Amino acid sequence: MRQKKRWLSLVTAAALAVGILFSPVPAQASELDMAAAREDFYEAANEEALAGMTIPADSASVGRFDEVQNQIDSQMEGLITGYAQNLSGLAEDSDEYKLGALYLCAVDTATRDAYGLGSTMENYIARIEAAADVEELLNISLEMSRKYNMGTLVSAIYTADLKNVEENMLTAGTISLPLSKAYWLGTDETSSMVRALYLQLLSDLYQIHGMNETEADSLAAQFGNLFTALAPAQLNPEDYYNPEKLYNVYKVSDLADFFNGKLPVETLCRLFEAEPEDEVMIQEPAWMMAVGSMMTEENLPLLKAIMVGSIYTSLASVTDTQSLEAVLTFEQLVNGAQEPVSFEKNAMDNTVAVLTDFASRVYVENCFDETVKADVEEMTRQILAVFRERILNLTWMQEETKQEAVKKIDTMTVNAAYPDEWPEYMDSVQIVPPSEGGSFVDNYLNIRSISMENNIARKDEPIEPDDWSGVSTYAVNAFYQPSYNAIFLPASILQGEFYDSSASEAKNLGGIGSVIGHEITHAFDNSGALYDEKGNFRNWWTDEDYEMFNQLSQKVVDYYNGYEVEGMQVNGTQTLGENIADLGGVSAVTQLAQSKGLDLAEVYEQWASIWAEKATPENLYMQAMIDVHAPNKVRVNAVLSAMPEFYEVYGVMPGDGMYQAPENRPAIW
Repeated sequence: MRQKKRWLSLVTAAALAVGILFSPVPAQASELDMAAAREDFYEAANEEALAGMTIPADSASVGRFDEVQNQIDSQMEGLITGYAQNLSGLAEDSDEYKLGALYLCAVDTATRDAYGLGSTMENYIARIEAAADVEELLNISLEMSRKYNMGTLVSAIYTADLKNVEENMLTAGTISLPLSKAYWLGTDETSSMVRALYLQLLSDLYQIHGMNETEADSLAAQFGNLFTALAPAQLNPEDYYNPEKLYNVYKVSDLADFFNGKLPVETLCRLFEAEPEDEVMIQEPAWMMAVGSMMTEENLPLLKAIMVGSIYTSLASVTDTQSLEAVLTFEQLVNGAQEPVSFEKNAMDNTVAVLTDFASRVYVENCFDETVKADVEEMTRQILAVFRERILNLTWMQEETKQEAVKKIDTMTVNAAYPDEWPEYMDSVQIVPPSEGGSFVDNYLNIRSISMENNIARKDEPIEPDDWSGVSTYAVNAFYQPSYNAIFLPASILQGEFYDSSASEAKNLGGIGSVIGHEITHAFDNSGALYDEKGNFRNWWTDEDYEMFNQLSQKVVDYYNGYEVEGMQVNGTQTLGENIADLGGVSAVTQLAQSKGLDLAEVYEQWASIWAEKATPENLYMQAMIDVHAPNKVRVNAVLSAMPEFYEVYGVMPGDGMYQAPENRPAIW
């Protein structure tokens, strides 16, 4: 919902819009200043809320998501610090003990500084520095990937076969750009500043681990030149949601060609239980080939430095406090925050992130009203039924394609609040507290090792659409998983401005109802539309209908390209999938509210309310560069300006800021 994907295109509008007729619902009284609402609905609806918001000193933004998250964080802090204080009274195999023990390791600064990277990683670094050639280096990289899922020069893991989700396929990768492609290629002042901050972070980490300043600065500069040279080969942000670009299948034996003939395929096969003739997916062949071309003996010192640097950066948050401070300072400056996140907050955040399944379980058991689950499931059923009806009434889609689309609705898995059965694959993990010689980094690596063992052990088992493994119930978000045709609505988002059992039905439809509709629509955005009802990457469209869908999608792109925030134009292509989801979600909720005779003003004002947010200029810039979501203000105003019913409720006329000519208003679902 918050972090997501997709895109679209068009033909001519009004005649192609969703053709469903309603009995008009009288517009009911709104307390908004109507003139202000017609000019800028986001600002009018959120005037009081925005006036009362202050961005915390350690944050880049503040908004409704943050309000709920802060409340949850406070609850989790109370629980986990309580477990830590009462560790001796807890069973060692309990979730509570493991969370408390890991938190104690996270805040144990003396042990963190004494252990540093820990003996395991120090041994790997010694082997890297002693490697005689590139092949030996790649052997070590494969070992690290297999043991700890740590990506350095080469990595691999089993994921669902996008064209047959009942089977898994080995997926291979290599290093990634440490910043978004746009920052490495950007010529503006902000891009230059962010690049400089990152290179300073690299230099700081090398110095912390023993390199002198001159050598560290020189190496960081060398990396900067390398990343800038490689950047054009990497995909754009929106491309990572396009299976047509990501699904590139080769033989395992072909991988050597991507690494300049240096990759030891036999090692990969042994470690990942694969055969040379097995299939492997490479999401970015051009990128892998570009990186792989560096695999020469003359580049051996640089490749070693890249591997060591990958260890420093990937473990900085769980090792010594100097490395952590360097990372937190970098994040503060890039985000425009006044001060870095505190050590204690970072320790808590890392504890729950590392033990997601355990933290999710204790949050639900201690802090969540379980009666909400049934209410939200019923609301979801109603919105799915409306979406189904809307598909069947589309004027631009043929019957053959409609029936395929309806299959996706009828078989969609709804995962609301928390799982019926909690994941068990992490239950075997043992956390060693400081009192027994445990360190944060060693526990962290052990957890990653168990997770990777599970990945290999289950490589021949399909993942079920109701599997919550690694899905947080305490992080405020919601999402659609196209490979399983499933939506997830975690407990975290079923509260606050999003859902309140004591609020009106209209208000809840404008909040969580619109979120639900948004996630359902992701099954039919420019990415989701490429997957069938089972989650397979398969074309279920007639040629004519898919062409029309692309034309309508282009209209969405063009429409959003016309918006800007703080002088920065919205990228309609980059944000296409999320924009389709917003438009579809609010359209479905509008119809449901009308059918029930509810107050549309309440629905629309609550939709605006959930997106109320203040952000630093640096954060807004980052969103424009890399986020696949439109800015919050645009998410509100652009969507409502596309809704015919909005014009009726608020009397919007030509000349008003919220007015868009009928032929410009996009409508797909």
